[in-house]
Amino acid sequence: MSRHLVSAIGACVVLCLMAADAAAQARSSSAGSLSGIVATESGVPVTAASVRIIQAAGAMREDTTDAKGAFRFRDLPPGIYRLTARKIGFREAVLGSLRIISGQNAEVRVALTASATQLSTVTVRTSPVTIDAATPELTQKISIEEVKQVPMGRDAAALVELVPGARRGFVWGGAGDAANNYLLDGIPVNHPGVGGDFLTPGIDWVESLEVRGLGAGAEYGSFQGGIISAVTKTGGNERQGALRLNYISPMLTSSNIQPQEEGAEQTTRTELSGEVRGPIVDDRLFYFATAQLVKRDLQMPAIRGISEIIFRDDKQEFSDLRGVAKLTFLPGAGSRVDLLAGAAGADVERADLNGIDAVEASRKVEERTTFYSLGWTTEKPGSRLEARLGGFNSSESKLGYGGDDVPGIQIFSRGRQPAFQNSAFNERLAPQSMSANMKWEKQHRMAGGENRFIVGAEATRGKWTHDKTRNGGVTWRPYPDPATGEFDPYNAASWVEVASDWGGDIRLKSRIQELSGFVQNYFSPVPTLTFSPGLRVGRWSGWLTPSSGSSGEFRAVSASALDPRIGIVWDLSGRNTFVMKTHWGRYHQGMNSLFFDRAEGADVYSNERFYFIGPSLTSPTQTFTPEQRDAMLDTTNASFSPRYAESILNEAGRVENYRQPYIDQWILGLEKSFGTEWKAELSYTNRVNKDIVGLVDRNLATNYSRLTNVTVQNRIGGSSIYDHTGSPLMLPDIWVSNADLIRVLKQRQAGMLPQPPVPGFSFADLATLKYDPDIVLTTVENARRKFDQVSVSLRTAQKKWDGMLSLTGTRLKGNLPGLTAFGTTGTTFSAGSAVRPNEGINADGWLPNINAFESKLWISAKLAKDFRAGAYATMALGEYFAPMFQINPRFRFRASDLSPLEDELFDGVRGQTILLEERGTRKYPARMSLDLRAEQAVSTRYGEWSFSADLFNVLGSSAITQRNLTVNDGIIQDPTSLFGAPRLRVPPRALRFGAALEF
Repeated sequence: MSRHLVSAIGACVVLCLMAADAAAQARSSSAGSLSGIVATESGVPVTAASVRIIQAAGAMREDTTDAKGAFRFRDLPPGIYRLTARKIGFREAVLGSLRIISGQNAEVRVALTASATQLSTVTVRTSPVTIDAATPELTQKISIEEVKQVPMGRDAAALVELVPGARRGFVWGGAGDAANNYLLDGIPVNHPGVGGDFLTPGIDWVESLEVRGLGAGAEYGSFQGGIISAVTKTGGNERQGALRLNYISPMLTSSNIQPQEEGAEQTTRTELSGEVRGPIVDDRLFYFATAQLVKRDLQMPAIRGISEIIFRDDKQEFSDLRGVAKLTFLPGAGSRVDLLAGAAGADVERADLNGIDAVEASRKVEERTTFYSLGWTTEKPGSRLEARLGGFNSSESKLGYGGDDVPGIQIFSRGRQPAFQNSAFNERLAPQSMSANMKWEKQHRMAGGENRFIVGAEATRGKWTHDKTRNGGVTWRPYPDPATGEFDPYNAASWVEVASDWGGDIRLKSRIQELSGFVQNYFSPVPTLTFSPGLRVGRWSGWLTPSSGSSGEFRAVSASALDPRIGIVWDLSGRNTFVMKTHWGRYHQGMNSLFFDRAEGADVYSNERFYFIGPSLTSPTQTFTPEQRDAMLDTTNASFSPRYAESILNEAGRVENYRQPYIDQWILGLEKSFGTEWKAELSYTNRVNKDIVGLVDRNLATNYSRLTNVTVQNRIGGSSIYDHTGSPLMLPDIWVSNADLIRVLKQRQAGMLPQPPVPGFSFADLATLKYDPDIVLTTVENARRKFDQVSVSLRTAQKKWDGMLSLTGTRLKGNLPGLTAFGTTGTTFSAGSAVRPNEGINADGWLPNINAFESKLWISAKLAKDFRAGAYATMALGEYFAPMFQINPRFRFRASDLSPLEDELFDGVRGQTILLEERGTRKYPARMSLDLRAEQAVSTRYGEWSFSADLFNVLGSSAITQRNLTVNDGIIQDPTSLFGAPRLRVPPRALRFGAALEF
């Protein structure tokens, strides 16, 4: 365990001594009391609500709120109480652990959610400014009702943007979506193949969203980023419904794209949604159903080397239709059964379209998904049991418009190379998953104090199929006419010469399994102090089916591990108004096939060949089989060149000592409430990634040799490649395979004329050079990611408005930007720096996708009886990046003495990426944004109409969020190809209108 665990144990000793003194003072005083307010989430007092408090020893008291929603309990024995508030027409609110201190009055504000059932006990909701002193966890709970006036995207993932230190996909230093654990009604909806959120619910499905992971107990696992848990709405005794329309018009949308610049911007978005809910049998059986249709498009400029902006006539068109139905059955007091089923379909026309490719080189995407879940909850005084089962099945295709048999065409030239006729690849994908979990909770007296004990288990099984095949088996790469520079993609007879790409396919069939059990305890020996020891045990397995189909499925990896966790909560105030929390814990990542798809024997990935010369073609759709191609290698006419360049993509290794990746996390937090309407929070988080999995060549140090000061030139014309400073590119270091170096030295040594050896080497080196790869799939010893973050926030829940202000500073350093050790840039086809030495050059530094500093402010307010408004503002210092160069067949190399270097010298390192500066030496510019929303409600006999307007990017920011980071394609004549050229800017100013009828 880390030094942070030692710190936590030391803090435990100090806190115990201080708590003993506090306990002695408490025993010498009289009884305590409790007072509070029960209100709706919009701040309206709830009268005649039943408020009950139960002590673990069994004592129970009950009160009813007055006209102001107030309640009070006097002469309460000191201890920990469970508070519940309920009223017909509202969802029950539960505060699981409320401390009462002798001689002091505790204050609490309880929020009730309208339109839920009288007996519902599943959702735990209190005021967002209430401090939970029973757990060391720092959880962000976002109710849709609280933030409904905040301008944001129309899906649940947009809510993550409101959380301090987090943003969509990247939560608390996690390496993208794949590092998070996504839950829908308590059931995982993670992608079994690549990780991340497979099913993002619409915002109108969701009642609340929890983002947790900081100080989470043993009940929670399968993440290195955060847990994103969405709870869907539920029907009640009152029949309700809603129809909503949201529209963004191109006439009301500006553009941030500049002349001679790549990019893509949304112009039109239309969303129509509706929902109904109510009783089938009053107080027993309820329904909720919703559907959502979204149509939108993206436009992009046509890159034609001219100074004005001309947008393409063709756009990317997106269509998404999804719906869900939910039944809720209450067989008796404290028991509940939920059954949910849904379906989703998404289509994309002209996916992958950009500013230079022909429209027929884009792809059509179709995705169809069904999902389901069943949940049962029963609660008795002092105990609670939950059981859930659910999953999803899906299929997706990404197909070129020309079909499987028509090859793509991509010009082989200097600069950026447009594609024609068809997409290079077609893809067919099929993920599916099923999960089950059970949790039992017991609260009781123990050793003179209060104790809450939780035990449970979880299981997930998933499958993932990914077939990626090259259309026509080949992609033609015609050279432009050397005299005119012209090229006609539709007249093969006019092609002066043609190269070709082969291979690069993926054939993956995998299966994953996760099993875990946990025990978590929250023990309060005295009212102001809680210890939370916990232990989670997990087992992860992955299976692969060889692509050849010659043998059956085999277990590729298997691992098991323990996650110890310990936390301490000290109520400094004794009234739940000033609390200090500290927690140390280990969190293992959930399983997906990215961790093991390069296990030896599956042959998932295939290498890519580039033939410099090809036969004369009569038609651009003409194809050859690999056998026909190989039979033509030695012919003199209409032949393929015997020499080809092969990019190695199929690195794989035998599995040795596989261990599931994890993080060690330590947090320290202070929470202070001011009355019943304000809360401040200060937190520090430290995370260190461990057991990062990847490929390792155990003989890497002796398999490669370094060349220095190598210059790079275009194969066509011999022109220079320009680096990130605008100077001709020179690589201070580049590693070559000793197998290639030995072959080239032997060829030079055997030459008819005396040939010098490769610069930096001698022919005598042939006696010592060796090449003996020994690749294993294992833990990468020197892979590093370390995250530190300090965040301060101020949250308020007023009668007429809600809001939060947060300031966050973050430090994320290491040599690994992704979830695994594969890839310098996290690309799918990179085996990583432990196998590819060039990808270890300049690898250490500031990691991407994290802002060094970020400030967020959101407000949701009711300004008048029927007028509401909201705002969301952010300010961020830019993310880090560095220039890079990728070795590919388009380039020739020269030694430091300017002598040419043979192409064969780089055969073993083609496709590898080199960072040209230390990682993270550059940053995107700081940016600020402001979004505003206004809504007017109108009551009619048919229900309440509301009309809204959201204005995004009010300040008109055009900050760049994505640049061209490679120097591969840079030519002065095409500004979009140069290093640093913008690829994406923040979305431009846009106005969204909305109308809704709630009845």
